[in-house]
Amino acid sequence: MSFLKKTGKAVADLIPGVGKLTFDDNVGKVFITSGTGVIGYRVALSLLEAGHKNVRVGVWMGERQTETSGADESLASKVKRALEEKGAEVIDFDWANPNTHKEAVSGVNTVFCTLPHMESWAEVFPNFLTVCKDMKVEHFIKISFLRDLEGSDKYRENVPFVRFHSTCDDLLEMAPRTSRISYTILCASHLMSTPLLHQGPLLREDHKFITASYGMGINYVSPNDVADCAVVCIMNQKAHRNKIYNLTGSGPITDDAIAKLLSQFYGTEIEHIQMGYHAYKRSLKERGLPEWLVKDSAEFERMKASGSDERPGAYTKDIEKLTGNKPETFKDYLTNKSCMRPGLTFP
Repeated sequence: MSFLKKTGKAVADLIPGVGKLTFDDNVGKVFITSGTGVIGYRVALSLLEAGHKNVRVGVWMGERQTETSGADESLASKVKRALEEKGAEVIDFDWANPNTHKEAVSGVNTVFCTLPHMESWAEVFPNFLTVCKDMKVEHFIKISFLRDLEGSDKYRENVPFVRFHSTCDDLLEMAPRTSRISYTILCASHLMSTPLLHQGPLLREDHKFITASYGMGINYVSPNDVADCAVVCIMNQKAHRNKIYNLTGSGPITDDAIAKLLSQFYGTEIEHIQMGYHAYKRSLKERGLPEWLVKDSAEFERMKASGSDERPGAYTKDIEKLTGNKPETFKDYLTNKSCMRPGLTFP
């Protein structure tokens, strides 16, 4: 019996294109490393609403800046409450605290990992993966950046964030040789949520959108599509074991076009300020961002400006292959507020 028939629920109601697929009966306990992330939250919510209640979600409950102006409750608290009401087990999980890792994956069959960039990643990810091996995790699904596509090698050469993910992917691909772990790696292009998160105050308060892409088209993908692909791979692991997918938009979109969409959805004109690489890097420093994030953000803009994302070979049909749906457009993403985290919607 498929998962859809067994639960009486319809993943197809959440991801309409998957109605023709068959799902595993015994998925087991799923651990999601970040319930506050744009992808992790949707994955957790989709699993719970489809009837799979054996979901454990990691939420870092340390100090956080409230995400909405005048809010008296942190995003972490809102996410925790919303997911617990749906039946999730929500635990405190901190990548930087290895003492939280063993408890997080105890009794877990599948890990869904959205790994943030952090200065200590070279120790953190190998240690976490070792814990997963020791605790007999069977399947590990990880979000990464694009690979093996036209122009993607340049990202790996120039952007520290991409190199870090690629190294982690290499470690994960070797895991089946020394453990029972199989993997699925979902390599996503630029998330549509990234400029909204990184430039939130600029957009909301100053009505400015700052880029250094020199008018080139950019390969943006909706985090909703990435999350839907992850749900499919979680619920149908046999078909996706030890496989790598590249999740992209349907084609490039310019930052100028995005600024016009943001103006429409914010209900006020968003000024698109186009800078050169060095001016852009200075602006990031002036905003007080840490040096590693300044370098990553600036190098991403340099790669966008190179025109790599305009190449036809930078795009795939993997989202449609996995979910049965065409990629969500940037306009669709801004409209689709039902997928966004509690108390934090765009615009």
